[in-house]
Amino acid sequence: MIQFSALGGAPKRGNSVRLSLVSLICIVFAWAGSSHAQRPLPAPLDKAVVAAARADLAAAEQHLADNEIAAADHRFDKVIASPGFSALEPAEQYLGLLRAGIAALDSGQAHKAHGLLVSACAFDQSDGIAWHLRLRAAYALNDYVDSAGSVRMIAQRWPNSLDQIREQAIFNISRRLDLSRANRDERIAMLIALFDANWTNEGVEPNELWFDLVRFLIDNESMPRATEVAARIDSPSIVLTFRVDKRFDGLTRARVGGFDIRRTMKRQRDHIDELRKRHPERLSYLGDELELDIRDGHAERALEQADKVIARVAAEGTSVYSDTDDFYIWILDARSRALQRLGRWEDAVTQQRKAARRPENGGLNVSQSLNLARLLARLGRADEVEEAMDELGLMSPFGRMQLALNRVIAATVKGDQTVVEAQLEIMRAERIESMAAYQAALVQAGRIDAAASLLVERLRSEDWRNGALSEVQTYIEVAEAPRDTLHMQRWREILARKDVRKALDAVGRIERVPFEKVLL
Repeated sequence: MIQFSALGGAPKRGNSVRLSLVSLICIVFAWAGSSHAQRPLPAPLDKAVVAAARADLAAAEQHLADNEIAAADHRFDKVIASPGFSALEPAEQYLGLLRAGIAALDSGQAHKAHGLLVSACAFDQSDGIAWHLRLRAAYALNDYVDSAGSVRMIAQRWPNSLDQIREQAIFNISRRLDLSRANRDERIAMLIALFDANWTNEGVEPNELWFDLVRFLIDNESMPRATEVAARIDSPSIVLTFRVDKRFDGLTRARVGGFDIRRTMKRQRDHIDELRKRHPERLSYLGDELELDIRDGHAERALEQADKVIARVAAEGTSVYSDTDDFYIWILDARSRALQRLGRWEDAVTQQRKAARRPENGGLNVSQSLNLARLLARLGRADEVEEAMDELGLMSPFGRMQLALNRVIAATVKGDQTVVEAQLEIMRAERIESMAAYQAALVQAGRIDAAASLLVERLRSEDWRNGALSEVQTYIEVAEAPRDTLHMQRWREILARKDVRKALDAVGRIERVPFEKVLL
């Protein structure tokens, strides 16, 4: 099941089994001696100096094998700085740098580890282990450029090991690089390598990434390649974007019948159904099915399925599914949203409170707490909003935007313009993290001129246009909370403005869409 977590703004999926450092150490030691020297040796040194370096290296490696990390780290520092180290065989130097990087990583020295692993990866002997470790160090340092380069190298040379990388990390690397046009080349190179490696998010196409790749290819007049990438996309919402954004007219005309929304909806559902049957032990794919039911107007069916899961877990325990820890909370969240679609608001609040009390990723449940606060805000229960968010811990910028939106809605209900303005200022400063949240906040606060101006700006922006076009489409109507009704009234007023219509007509079009979408 794909969800956008407030902690990262990126999709999460399933239990992921990753190589531990202990496993890596075992692999690295088993690999020793399997490579041959491929580089010329430097000028000869005194044999005693070289022997001392080799002995120190062996001692450091033994400390590491014995899990004596501090001693290993100290001994690696000594040997790598010694004159004899550069006289060792290239294979010895490579393994020394690699193992030193492992020791540094295990002792929390990501910056030091990264430097060592970059050096190790420069050797001809470097393999997937080194590049995975380099990725781990770069990601810990928020070095998304080197992270993308590492993912690209792994995808090109060791594609079968891509499942060792957390899917959420790949989405986050792409997102962080997307915020800077200066890093566009690194991001696109990573996406091309992932596409060519047939990478998926545990069987589910990473549609958002392929959409960005299609955009790049069209901008660079690579229509055949863009068509190839677009054929992998099975997201109706992205197919809708292709249809309503005039930038993609050449693509949609070149593939007659290939961008039919209802056909895409069926294709996506058939694929999820196949994954469910293949992996009955997984909640993630069942969660995907619930999402499709809610989106497609089958809230009763989603509620029935969620109730079956809850009853089974209650009767047989959490081990009945292999990924309960990661996805049970999202089943509860989906149940709440199904109840909302049916207009059962009090039941939805009760369910969302239960979801918010369960841990997320082993810590405080930021996502469900924010979702609970949003539901209360939409219902106009402003006095309960802050309490729902009173135990939130560290959040990403995306999460902070959701929190601020909740506060804007609650303060607007209370008539507290001081809080409204303060929260809007926070959102204005970080709006790039969630333009949709900032747009919604302006609408909720009644800042119609500002909301219209922002919508026009988004429509004119190549980077923000697809989100704006998605929000202006005509979707199947759903049960509305009080603030939803007000929101849609104001939204229609904004869409009727001449300046908005002019900007919209220049770049896109509005269609009637056969599925649901809630803007708030």
